Amino acid sequence: MLFVINIIAAIVVVGLVIWSLLGSEKAPHRSVVIAAIAFIVGLAIFGNFFLESRKVERGLRVVGYASKQFESDMVKWNLVLQKDAGSEGLKEAYRSITKDVNDFKAYLVEKGMNEEDIGIQPPTSSPYYNNFGQITGYNVNQSLYVLSHDISRLEAVALDPSFFADRGLLMQRNELEYLYSKLPELKKELIGAATKDALDRAKEVTSSAKTRLGKLKTARSGVFQITEPYSTDVSDYGFYNTQTKAKSISVTVTAEFEL
Repeated sequence: MLFVINIIAAIVVVGLVIWSLLGSEKAPHRSVVIAAIAFIVGLAIFGNFFLESRKVERGLRVVGYASKQFESDMVKWNLVLQKDAGSEGLKEAYRSITKDVNDFKAYLVEKGMNEEDIGIQPPTSSPYYNNFGQITGYNVNQSLYVLSHDISRLEAVALDPSFFADRGLLMQRNELEYLYSKLPELKKELIGAATKDALDRAKEVTSSAKTRLGKLKTARSGVFQITEPYSTDVSDYGFYNTQTKAKSISVTVTAEFEL
């Protein structure tokens, strides 16, 4: 591109010289000179675009990979509690489950949980119908969750169903989600490791081919796959397993280098 610009500048300079030599007494020839200069400049520009379009891009694209195993440092206990009521007992069911939830919150605090880490949602209800479409009763549901960094302590509470059994509470949902609070920092570390792996692969390729490796042109990271250790689970949109304390995280980085 710089070469073409220099040519155009030289053409313009030559044209101006010719312009000055012709002088005002030869003004009719100036239009011919202008047309000639414009034609030559146009040819130079067109030729440059043509050559650029025919130029073969020389580059090397490699995929780097990095993975790491780690342990969760936080657990979230999700629950949906339910109480049934007859067709005339909905109000009493609301009162009963509200008392049970308050007792459960006090029970959790007694077991060492922080009150601010206990989340309680408003209760909901839905009716039961008989074969004739008449309401025969209701179920009242209460959703709540508990967060804790003390995984073993919360696991011990979650694995003991006696509190719910003693009060006749049904558990429509009862699951533990194992999370990691420093995931953003871990992702940055993995992207750096995957980029370094891509660079090492590119150096190996160019060394074997006896070619000089140029600078990095582009780099694009893939989605993160967070699975249980040694799992083959993957997803185009990323994967995040919360069922196990032990996890494995992996990512790819696609890098393109100049040659």
